[in-house]
Amino acid sequence: MWELESVKDTLLLRLSGFYSSLDLDSIPQEVIERAKERLIDFLGVLAVGFKRGEVASYVNKYVLSLGGKEESTILCLNRKVPAIHAALAMGAMAHSVELDDGHRWGTSHPGVAIIPSVLAFGEREGSDFKRMLGAIVVGYDLMLRVARAINPSHLRRGFHSTGTCGALGSAAACAFLKGFDALRTAYSVSIGGLQSAGIQEMLHDNPSIKVLQAGHAAMAGVLAADLVALGARGPRTLFEGKHGWLKAMCNGEYDERALIGDLGKRWEINFAYTKLYPTCRHCHASIDLAIEAKDTLGIQSLKEVKEVLIRTYSVGIAEVGNIACPSSFEEALFSLPFSVSVALMKGNVTLEDYSEESLRDEELKVFARDRVKIESDPDMDKLYPEERGAYMRVLTSDGRVFERKVSIPLGEPERPVDRDRLYKKLSSILEPYYPESFLKELWRVIMERRPEESSFEDIKEVYRRYCENG
Repeated sequence: MWELESVKDTLLLRLSGFYSSLDLDSIPQEVIERAKERLIDFLGVLAVGFKRGEVASYVNKYVLSLGGKEESTILCLNRKVPAIHAALAMGAMAHSVELDDGHRWGTSHPGVAIIPSVLAFGEREGSDFKRMLGAIVVGYDLMLRVARAINPSHLRRGFHSTGTCGALGSAAACAFLKGFDALRTAYSVSIGGLQSAGIQEMLHDNPSIKVLQAGHAAMAGVLAADLVALGARGPRTLFEGKHGWLKAMCNGEYDERALIGDLGKRWEINFAYTKLYPTCRHCHASIDLAIEAKDTLGIQSLKEVKEVLIRTYSVGIAEVGNIACPSSFEEALFSLPFSVSVALMKGNVTLEDYSEESLRDEELKVFARDRVKIESDPDMDKLYPEERGAYMRVLTSDGRVFERKVSIPLGEPERPVDRDRLYKKLSSILEPYYPESFLKELWRVIMERRPEESSFEDIKEVYRRYCENG
């Protein structure tokens, strides 16, 4: 174990002591396998975000206009830029289509904050693939421990955990790649915490800008570790200080055990969920039920449905229940009434269902506006975020009824997506833009080889072949 003389035993130092002392071989193999799954999911979603992300395209143009040292590759663009800019660009791209992973207790999206910083920083530092996977584990663990500890208080204050907590996690990941000792790891996370940023108001007006907060979290970690490497220091009392992070982010309402308990036993990456639909996670339990209702009742047309009643938790309604008839792709990603209508009509929800043509579909618009009713459920409010469930009642015109409640959506640890289902998800979302061989080659490099047999160069080569024109 680590020892520091004349240093107060703060929460930050307990965490940094653990992560800095981690040996790659001490991380359980099943946890490394989980990191591989998170990585392949991220890379597939990134490739789709490159094609569909409006704000991400602006970020890419901006980053390329800056020039600078050719340190790290922006995947899909296949251009080298400073590592900090590569992290920003890839974080924004991967968060553009609401298909990236998440964590229900921390109400956050870890992959888009952690993995871009690992790829960008790791490429520049010459890190091997196994160490990159270890850094993903570390970044997820710290970010999600912090997010779990401060939510839902943090969310109720209007913060976006992906941006705020992601900055700390990406800093921890970069510190691990750099091989920092406990004190320098603490300084890195501390400086990451000083950059914490992200508020939820963007969901209510121009939600497409949300991707910037993910990209910023990724670049914050790169900046933090780089400054520490040059000699910078941050407050070791970051968390519990009188004017510290916990005071600012949740007014001291946090769970210390969630933050520092069971280190090395509870790996937060194991609690990340996989998304199957391109919508905010608050929509997913209802979409699951709508698909089941269509199958159970044999619904062929929305004309057969008289009414849909959804009851769910009020936090979710506040974020996705206000727009019935979205006017843009970005608004559609956060529309529960529209997404449920699509699911009842088609038996699935895909990115193509949010096309301009689909958004103009009068049948869908009228159904979402007039026949989908949403109510808050006080009992579900009490269980949030431990549960993110929904109740649905579908009444058909001829009097048939579907009625069911689920506690959590598909893709959660309790209802996991296995590797076959993960491959099918990625194949489905990539199919409109890339040949099947693109996914097959990525899958082989990441999922079918031992970590010692692969490298980031192998991943870059796959992208070069299939995104050669950027």
